[in-house]
Amino acid sequence: MTNIDRRTFTSSAITLLAAAGLGSGSAMAQSSLTKPQPTRIAIPERELADLKERLRSARWPVEVDPGQWTRGVPQDYMRRVVDYWANSFDWRAIEDQLNEYEQVNFEHEGQVLHAFHVRSARPDAIPLVLIHGWPSSAVEYLKVIEPLTNPAVGRAFHLVIPSQPGFGLSPASSQVGWTSVKTAQAIAGLMADLGYERYAIHGSDMGADVAGQLDQISAGKVIGVHVATDTDTIVAVASFMGQDLSSNTVLNDDQKVRVGAKFAALPDDMGYIGIQSTRPKTLGYALHDSPIGQLAWIVEKFDAWTNPSKALPEDAVDLDQLLTNVTLYWFGGGGAASANAVYESMKAMSWAPPTDTPQGASAFNADDLARPLFDPEASLLFWREHAEGGHFPAMEEPELLASDIRDFFTSLAG
Repeated sequence: MTNIDRRTFTSSAITLLAAAGLGSGSAMAQSSLTKPQPTRIAIPERELADLKERLRSARWPVEVDPGQWTRGVPQDYMRRVVDYWANSFDWRAIEDQLNEYEQVNFEHEGQVLHAFHVRSARPDAIPLVLIHGWPSSAVEYLKVIEPLTNPAVGRAFHLVIPSQPGFGLSPASSQVGWTSVKTAQAIAGLMADLGYERYAIHGSDMGADVAGQLDQISAGKVIGVHVATDTDTIVAVASFMGQDLSSNTVLNDDQKVRVGAKFAALPDDMGYIGIQSTRPKTLGYALHDSPIGQLAWIVEKFDAWTNPSKALPEDAVDLDQLLTNVTLYWFGGGGAASANAVYESMKAMSWAPPTDTPQGASAFNADDLARPLFDPEASLLFWREHAEGGHFPAMEEPELLASDIRDFFTSLAG
């Protein structure tokens, strides 16, 4: 259980509760912001005390099949992580580190959002938006800040790292129909207010959808779009989109058999999206009222989606960084709010139409199925595969992801 490296976890922030109106996860519906406003994280002591009391007075269920992950997170593992969260995890130290970064609150259609804004000292730095997915927030990208803003070699970047509404750092939306399109519109407005006329975009998971929408909205302003993914996600999306394997001329017969087997096994792993995309309110009560429930809901995905060669989530990612994300979900009501965001996203299914913007992708935990499913015509300008990592490369393999981002956008910017 490691401490977060100050070099990669440093710069300014949100008054999550005072300025953004986030106390115990209460939603911020309306705002008087006209321009991005500087802000800082300041969690009241009573909120910290309440969290620790809830963790220490937990009601633990009777466990069937102890020690196994097949039914979900094992109780012995949960007890160990909860003990660390309650008694060893130092939120105030994390808060101080986060508050070293410049951060702003900004507004779109009455909804407040939060973003890190970390400028490079390099005069030729490229503005770059980094957009997270579920179950993440802007803290997913903390370990790529230093290698992107201050690389030992290669091009540097000015970073804008927003959190989508309801994902911990940005207040929950009470609006019906807040989709990736609106999030993209909000980010486009922020980039204009910050004075960036041309910029690059990177996204992963749900953030890749927002990236596509932002590219569409910001026609002529986007240098390029880069996404990060992993083989399991590629297979899941191919299945969800009803990809006809028989018409895929790049896959050989053996590959089609293996993909078909993966398709058949997917239902066992899709319970999280089934409930969030249909009954987010019902799940939301549990996630909003129990920090242990919130932890289990997120940590199970970090076990399932990180590099399969890693035995436990903290073997794949920094546990303090993972708990920072979970803690911000708890204080910001991110469990219920992000479940609703998944619901809105699934109902909208508003895929952005293609543009002429250069596209690139990096695949982690990649095998021979990744590109034939993701880019069968090899039409992407940039494609790079890594055996390492998984669904959260910014946390699992930050140097590899940062290198790919630098290589792709440097080739476009000259």
